[in-house]
Amino acid sequence: MSLLKRLLNLFCILNLLGNLSTISSCINHDTELLCRPFDFSIYNISSFDNNILSSIDTFHLTNSYYSGYLSESINKLIIDEYNYETFTSTFSSTFTLHSLLIEHTILTIFPVWLCTLNRNLSFIEIDYSHLEQILTHDLNLCINLRVLRITNSYLQQFTNTYLSPVFLEDLYLNNNNLTEISIENGLNLNQFPSLHVLDLSFNQIERIFSINFNQTLHLTALYLLNNHLHFIQLNNYLSPLEILDLQGNPYLEIDKQWHTYLPHLTRIRFPYAHFCCSFKTEQKPLNNKHIENSNYFNDKNLLPITLSSHSICSPLPDPMTPCESLFSSKFTRFIFLIIICISFSSNFTALIIATFRFITSAYNRWSISTLFSLNLALADFISSIYLIFIAIIDIRFHENVYLYTQLWIKSYLCTFAGFIYIFGIQSSIYALTLLTFERFYTILFSFTRQTPWPLKFTFSIISLGWLISFMIASLPLIDINNYHVNFLCLPFRMETLSDRLYLSSIIIIDLVFLGIIITCNGLICFNFSKSHVRTMNDARATVKILSLVFVVCISRLPLIIYIFLALMMHSKTPNDSSFHLNDMKLAILFLQPFSSCFNPFMYSSLSTFQWTSATSTTTDFERPKPVSRSIRLSQFRSKSLVFNRGYYPLRLMSITSLDYRSSSLPETP
Repeated sequence: MSLLKRLLNLFCILNLLGNLSTISSCINHDTELLCRPFDFSIYNISSFDNNILSSIDTFHLTNSYYSGYLSESINKLIIDEYNYETFTSTFSSTFTLHSLLIEHTILTIFPVWLCTLNRNLSFIEIDYSHLEQILTHDLNLCINLRVLRITNSYLQQFTNTYLSPVFLEDLYLNNNNLTEISIENGLNLNQFPSLHVLDLSFNQIERIFSINFNQTLHLTALYLLNNHLHFIQLNNYLSPLEILDLQGNPYLEIDKQWHTYLPHLTRIRFPYAHFCCSFKTEQKPLNNKHIENSNYFNDKNLLPITLSSHSICSPLPDPMTPCESLFSSKFTRFIFLIIICISFSSNFTALIIATFRFITSAYNRWSISTLFSLNLALADFISSIYLIFIAIIDIRFHENVYLYTQLWIKSYLCTFAGFIYIFGIQSSIYALTLLTFERFYTILFSFTRQTPWPLKFTFSIISLGWLISFMIASLPLIDINNYHVNFLCLPFRMETLSDRLYLSSIIIIDLVFLGIIITCNGLICFNFSKSHVRTMNDARATVKILSLVFVVCISRLPLIIYIFLALMMHSKTPNDSSFHLNDMKLAILFLQPFSSCFNPFMYSSLSTFQWTSATSTTTDFERPKPVSRSIRLSQFRSKSLVFNRGYYPLRLMSITSLDYRSSSLPETP
């Protein structure tokens, strides 16, 4: 008898110690009981004191589980960090349990007994689980169930063997692996006839057919953000929709008359602005009821968005994405194609001729002027390649180019086009500055120059220009500005301080180079005007120089002024778009190529000016006849073996043709 009594006392002590350990792992926060044991534990109603259970309405279990009947005071049950693929036992609450949250688990099997034992559930959320399929469930038994969330899981199929209706109003299945909406596979919507809100964002759905919505006649909000949508069919089954979100689907195709199928629409969001081009309906204010009930979330963290815009369709077309083709008429397109042909063919021809002569001719090999002309032709040729890209896109899509704006902008080809534009334009103005300075030095200091510039030095300053241009063109690739902000693929973004500093630096660099070009040419003309002997060659050279300055200014200054004004306007009104595509088209596609079309005829071997005869004093342009080679080295000559061209004053030759570069000096009289 005494042994039995001792065993009974030992059992009571062990039970008391167990209750003490259970209580020590649980913390009571007002009306919430949080249990977080070190080792996985399963609780039941006998694990807690009745006074504790009667004072709480939320039961939060971490690394633990509850089995059996729940206290009648508990309205909300949270199961967190459950480390098993299925619930090993059941829990039940006849009337009081309203909300169930299952978070951060490796659960792979949906509990088919859930609503059978908890019929008063109105909210169920399963977040961050390993659920892949729900083929059978008893959700139809939860007659008060209104919201179901299964998010951030691996769900691929959600159907039901029994076609019993589930009276859900809000269904959130975002951040899963759903690929289609259908009766047999994917998501079967026929089991939710009372659905009002459906969120399928961040899945892998490619096509939407309206026949799959034939039972959801009360659906008012549909969210399909960031799927792989290629096609969505609209007809009368989706006509009740009031909110439709299709953002993040770059390859989406939809009927241009989509607004005729959605008469009750209050908000629609597309991936690109051109979808709103055909929308002519007057804007209607949003209904506050839909904003409250839509539960719209913008990312994977389910953060609510404040819908501030009152436009029905967004994003709306703006000055950088207008609802029109690239060229307003066939005539402007024809002019643009002529500019491309002249720029590409002239620079390509000049490049071939200059390269051939530079390689084959001993004289041109040491001609610094020819080397600089070759450098300029190469830079302008690269710039003309950008124009060819724009022409190809325009010819490919023609009048519907605005429909494919974003596909083009987001492509790698657009990045490459923008890169070669900045690279070519910056290297072109640098090469033009070098060539202008070299000619300025040749003309004004013709009698003091004894030897040409060292070849190594010449190649160094040319290489420096290409390196600087490459660095400037590479900065948008590392998100200092961006090539993907407009149809022309130009880095004209002004959102951040680095964007504005990038544009400001381009303006400053171009202004410095333009200042050097204008100053050097101005000094050359001033030198001509001060000459005691004035010839027709002086007048012709002056006209040529003024033409060069005019072409440089007309091709460079408009874009510089335009960017400067845009930066000034942005500083006053940051929210307004300072750039307009039509203005950019005029400056970039028509004015700026004018210089690359003009340069080959003024600087390179395509120039029509010729040398002056050695014995003639007239102003006719004639090419000098070749004379015999001299092998005598004069003390005033360069050490290189060159052609003896006689006594030609360098100033006269420079006036006659700015393309001339002497490699020898006159002999001593």
